[in-house]
Amino acid sequence: MEESGIASDGFYGRRLSQHLGMEGDCLLRINREGQLALAVTRLTCSRFVRERTAAIPSEPAFSILHQLGDLERHSCWLAGRPSYSGTFGAGTVSVIDLRDNPQCEFKGPFDALQYYVPRRALDEFAREHGARPISTLKWSRDQRDPFLSTLSSVLLSAVEQDPTTNQLFIDQIGLSLLAHFAQTYGGMRPSDGVSGGGLAPWQERRAKEIMRTRLASNLAIADVAAECKLTPSHFARSFRRSTGVAPHEFLSQLRIDEAKRLMLTTKLPLADIALICGFGDQSYFTRVFSRSVGASPGAWRRARSEG
Repeated sequence: MEESGIASDGFYGRRLSQHLGMEGDCLLRINREGQLALAVTRLTCSRFVRERTAAIPSEPAFSILHQLGDLERHSCWLAGRPSYSGTFGAGTVSVIDLRDNPQCEFKGPFDALQYYVPRRALDEFAREHGARPISTLKWSRDQRDPFLSTLSSVLLSAVEQDPTTNQLFIDQIGLSLLAHFAQTYGGMRPSDGVSGGGLAPWQERRAKEIMRTRLASNLAIADVAAECKLTPSHFARSFRRSTGVAPHEFLSQLRIDEAKRLMLTTKLPLADIALICGFGDQSYFTRVFSRSVGASPGAWRRARSEG
């Protein structure tokens, strides 16, 4: 995952916001095997009327626009011909194939997330699951997508916290988004023989060993998957089958357990313990620990020292 401010050739981030005449930048990029698999851009604009944009040069990718607020009108032209025009309520989605040289016009205050999905990433995802290539992505424009709304909300919350210590979690969301777009929007159906089971014993041991020894590092799911000779999506699915929890949940519990051990056996300040255990800072450590344990780290430590 790479944060905003990185130049790119794809139609997202600053290139997207400048083209549309809006405020916005890339919130995050999710890479797989060293190549962009998904980019997420937050777009906002308070102006009521905006002119029809110039045509976007053709590129092999999809732009999925998820409205966070109500939009009075969104009109679209493909290859110079009118495609659709109408009101888009909060939670609705418009999907555009960027090979069709789209032009857009928006009326009313604007607040949305754009998911930029390269065709190459969809093809690779389909291959991993033994499915046929995905020809196109489609979604009915007058329908809300509750699943995407949930993932968008979770993603925004994760980015607003500390993405550098939340990388496994953000990677998981990225995989979930790709799977949702491929299956729900693209009609992908994995072959029966690809569902598979859990990790092999050596893979489970290796995955847990890496997480234990790299608690304080910015560990990505792709790093652990590579050690197990698996793709990230296959690893995440198999790890859950083997352990009953997602990789990021397992790592979070390891960090909490190590923090408890340090609080009981040392006099280190909580800020130092937060860094040693990979929480990034004390405030994030306090939030995660309190949510899991039901008490703040300081209260938990005092209760045991007084006992």
